[in-house]
Amino acid sequence: MNLRTLDRVSPADARPRPPAPAGPPLPLTAAQAAMWSARPADTAGFLEIHGPVDPGLFARALHRTVTEAEALRVRIVTTADGLRQVPMALEPLDGTAAVPRTAPVPGPYAASHKAAGSPVAPPRALVPSGVHRPLRLPFRVADLRDRRTPDASALAWMRGDLEEPLGLVDGPLFRHALLRVGDRRWLWYQRAHHAVLDGYGHLLVARRVAEAYSALATGAEPGPSSFGPLAALVEEDAAYRASGLRERDRAHWLGEFADRPEVPTLAGRTAPAARTPLRRTARLAPGTADRLRHLAESVRATWKDAAFAAQALYLARATRSDVVVLGLPVMGRTGSVALRVPGMAVNVLPLRLTVTHDTTFAELTHQVVTGIRAARRHQRLRHEDIRRDLGLTDPDRALAGPRVNIVPLSDGPAFAGARSDLHTLAAGPVDDLTVHLHDRADGTGLRIDYEANPALYGQDALDAHHTRFLDLLTRLADSDPHRPLADLDLATDAERDRIRAEFNDTAVAVPPTTLIGPVEARAARTPGAPALISASGTLTYAELGTRANRLARHLRTLGVRPGAFVAVALPHSPELVVALLAVLKAGGAYVPLDRPEPDGDLVCVLTDRAGRAALPDTRIPVLALDDSGLVAGLAAYLPTDPGRALTPQHPAYALPGAAPVPHATVDNRLRWTQSRYRLAPGDRVLCTGSSAPELFWPLREGATLVLAEPGADGVARTIRQHHVTVAHFTPTTLAEFLAEPGAAACTELRDVLSGGDELPRATADAFHRTLPGTRLHQLYGQAVAHHTSEPGATGPLPIGRPTWNTRLYVLDPAGRLCPPGVVGELYVAGERLATADTEPDPYGPPGARMHRTGVPARWRDDGSIDRAGPLR
Repeated sequence: MNLRTLDRVSPADARPRPPAPAGPPLPLTAAQAAMWSARPADTAGFLEIHGPVDPGLFARALHRTVTEAEALRVRIVTTADGLRQVPMALEPLDGTAAVPRTAPVPGPYAASHKAAGSPVAPPRALVPSGVHRPLRLPFRVADLRDRRTPDASALAWMRGDLEEPLGLVDGPLFRHALLRVGDRRWLWYQRAHHAVLDGYGHLLVARRVAEAYSALATGAEPGPSSFGPLAALVEEDAAYRASGLRERDRAHWLGEFADRPEVPTLAGRTAPAARTPLRRTARLAPGTADRLRHLAESVRATWKDAAFAAQALYLARATRSDVVVLGLPVMGRTGSVALRVPGMAVNVLPLRLTVTHDTTFAELTHQVVTGIRAARRHQRLRHEDIRRDLGLTDPDRALAGPRVNIVPLSDGPAFAGARSDLHTLAAGPVDDLTVHLHDRADGTGLRIDYEANPALYGQDALDAHHTRFLDLLTRLADSDPHRPLADLDLATDAERDRIRAEFNDTAVAVPPTTLIGPVEARAARTPGAPALISASGTLTYAELGTRANRLARHLRTLGVRPGAFVAVALPHSPELVVALLAVLKAGGAYVPLDRPEPDGDLVCVLTDRAGRAALPDTRIPVLALDDSGLVAGLAAYLPTDPGRALTPQHPAYALPGAAPVPHATVDNRLRWTQSRYRLAPGDRVLCTGSSAPELFWPLREGATLVLAEPGADGVARTIRQHHVTVAHFTPTTLAEFLAEPGAAACTELRDVLSGGDELPRATADAFHRTLPGTRLHQLYGQAVAHHTSEPGATGPLPIGRPTWNTRLYVLDPAGRLCPPGVVGELYVAGERLATADTEPDPYGPPGARMHRTGVPARWRDDGSIDRAGPLR
């Protein structure tokens, strides 16, 4: 952005002062060294000044302050003795000092950074030539009142400036700008490398500039500065590092974190610090802020302690962790000398807190109060030293999670009576998430800013965390601090309503039919259409129905009726299809087995001669469907559909060791499958298993069921030979099919459904490479959720969205709804739930039940569910 220059400061107004002499090179303090090695490491903000400002007087006040603030006027160089900071003289303020340049003048580091597109280490092998050249005050002035949105234009320019690195070799290591956005409103932009100035240092500089400006505005000379010399800060740091106090602090932190606890974060991973973090800001209403203060006072704490405890609670709930570690920024200034030197001393300490569902807010706040008190007694040992002493050398292993920065007042100093408000743009490196809590003296409440690393958070995720935290603070302010925290959850009212009314909007009225009824109705309408194709030939709907009807009538004579179970142990063959249809036609429920295993609850076993020979002695009737005597005897039965008193609530099948699945559940699933993937007469559907959707879906819709041929390349050959358009697989059989040489030639496939276990991303990627024109769908579990794979997507496939008349919940350990993005445990609910292992569903209609899966999961914002990492 080009900035229009204000009138130049006249030489008469400038009143140049003699430059400060350059001082001797000084070592870096431990705090400075840590920030110098950090990438990126700038602090920035602006003061919003409400009133008239004279740019010429302001330039004089700023120049005078920079002259007095030795830490700002340094160049950091490499010498034979290591890194050194060299205090520099400041050029006199002449008549053009307040004229802004339209873009930063890059030093060698800035130029290399811009060319490479990412931070690089500044050259430090040599002391740059001209290092003793005086510094020019980097100050711009611009009038933006002619812009459509002056404030937005100013913010865009400031953020753009933050994207341009400072000149780390030639300096200076700070920048300022004065931007006019209204007739009586100005924004004073301040930026500095974190190695030379921290937040407290910025405040010291701002107060001195305001003091000097206010004096100059009355025609008086400013009084003497109270700033201490930079050398005093360096000496104080060196004395501490050589003292017994450091060993005492080291022993404290080693004891506090002897077990090296896992440190949960909201992102669940790490990334390099961001130059420009994402931001979200909002205010807590004054009334809510007052109630939060009263809540804190009731447990002998301050609002700062309560807000800190609330962030610990939020992190614990969002990560299912009983132990959390927050970052506690502290001034790092314990002596009177450090309090008077604008420089870098801030430290970040780890604050460990235990947050269980039995913990009360009063107890958690007490942990915060005592923890902060202990941390401050040992605040001078650097964060980097604690990491090293604990052996945390892995950069992916964090010492602390989100940082909580308490800013006591957000009101800036007055400039000749014009008040100012402080706004933060960058508070140094943002590794993960930083929470800034601002108190205000004007009664407008608490301001809460979130800064996040964009490599770890998207803006939507950051906004959601921020909104939930404000909602949590509001509910805490109105709560009993002595009740267990299990009574509070993370989801907002809007999120709870969205999960129940939008994500789980799956109610669809289906007719009260059975699994077998539509199969028989289809056969009556299209008796001559092909129903089943296998290696042994083709059966029409009439032929398949005749065989199944005769067997069903025989089963009736053996006692098969609604509610009875029949084991079916047959290879993948037409006989398997006939047997399953016959059991259903007789009114019974089938139990598919890999091999016959007689059970006292079974009426009979359907198998073949090989299976019968493998059976031990049993009193249960065993029918070998390839026995010539049985085949001859079945011919005597009528070929028509047998009558039966079957209802949708009767069981249709039961997997070994699982609860029976009623007809209504299977019928609901097949009606949803048809509505989603649409079979028509003429479609041919490949079946590789014995599940109801695979076998009966095509027979209900007039399509043709195709059984895969055995042998190498058998599946691909079957698909090509019989022009299969839809295929069912499990993830394992799908991977095997894709490995067949002829898989890529199966181009008539329109849809492939993968059911049962979760589909690995590698298999999905291989599928899209092999068959780019075919759709791939994952059906999770008993088709309680569905997802269509997108080519080019990354990461694990989602579990998906709930299907008809199914509800999915992600619950925390207390059984409360988790909001999107927060990991919990997956529960499945619905009127047609196919399991006996259920418990009451508190979020469904009266009498509803739900099933606990044990699967860690989280909602996506689009209403689908992801599988997450292991539950804590």
